[in-house]
Amino acid sequence: MPRPSLRTLRPLSVLALSIIAFSGISAPARAQHTEVQPGARVRIQAPGIVAGRYVGTVLTRSADTLELGTPGTAPIKVPLARITSLELSRGSSRSLGAMRGLAWGAPIGLVLGVIAAAGTDSDPYCFDNCTTSGSDKVAIAAAGALGGAFWGAGIGAIVGRERWERFDMAPRSAFDLRNGRATLGLAVAF
Repeated sequence: MPRPSLRTLRPLSVLALSIIAFSGISAPARAQHTEVQPGARVRIQAPGIVAGRYVGTVLTRSADTLELGTPGTAPIKVPLARITSLELSRGSSRSLGAMRGLAWGAPIGLVLGVIAAAGTDSDPYCFDNCTTSGSDKVAIAAAGALGGAFWGAGIGAIVGRERWERFDMAPRSAFDLRNGRATLGLAVAF
């Protein structure tokens, strides 16, 4: 069987690598453009436009600008070129809420259990002059932690937690001239 020559392999490998590279680059951009539509809840970072993270609802969208609004504030227009981070809300998750409630409830329950264990000097079921042993106090503290975890997970599941899907923004730079001041912005992805 003859071996393929280097001339026939090189164009095929370049074509295959090009297809793989361009499919990875275009997927986030395509999803970003189709899903960020009016009514979508987004969380963005746009230095020079908003301070820190801004959470709002897309009111209108043009080819180069998003108009975002929140209840009780005036709408703002954000150029797409100035957005360095964009996340799209995927709604509330009960399981994420339960995990967050568990993380908060267990330490709070443990603190309450330690306080309760410190306050018990005598065994309520003992009629003679009895004191609570160290292992009983540990059991009281552990029961507090377990109870706090249970209540925290339950409340967290009822409340829920918002899920965010992050879209990669292409690294870019921008030069802006406002009020006679020059601003240079640079976004770099690692």
